[in-house]
Amino acid sequence: MLDNYPDCLIINNPDLKSMPVILGERALTVVFWGLWFYLWLPLLSALAWLFGFHILYSYIVELGGLDGFLHQINMLFSGVVMSSGMLVLWSFYNLKRYGSYNRRTIALKTDDEALMKRFSLTADQLNHMRVAKRVTVFFVPRKAADRAAA
Repeated sequence: MLDNYPDCLIINNPDLKSMPVILGERALTVVFWGLWFYLWLPLLSALAWLFGFHILYSYIVELGGLDGFLHQINMLFSGVVMSSGMLVLWSFYNLKRYGSYNRRTIALKTDDEALMKRFSLTADQLNHMRVAKRVTVFFVPRKAADRAAA
């Protein structure tokens, strides 16, 4: 019945989509994935309860261990903030120390005569190489005697 239909019935040209369409599709995707995960929350809650989360809940909330838990969380966030601050200070130090230092070397310009002499080219060959889409250059290592003579 579908023998006359082409193999690909869906035409997909993402480059023809506008930015609002792309952002709308992504937003809808996030919303529906969030809804999908939200529907699984009761099962996840039941599994967490079965695997011992009720023990953690009883120690923290029912037995009054919330203060100790909050102290541990405070220590954790203090460590994260201090580590982040040290990283920011180190970045500023590197920016001050090396930020203005330019390690790039300037490419030296050459004239056509020096280029033709160095590679043993004619003017026609050089012009042909300039307009060609692809140029392949092979370098043959010179012998020690040739290097001494040069």
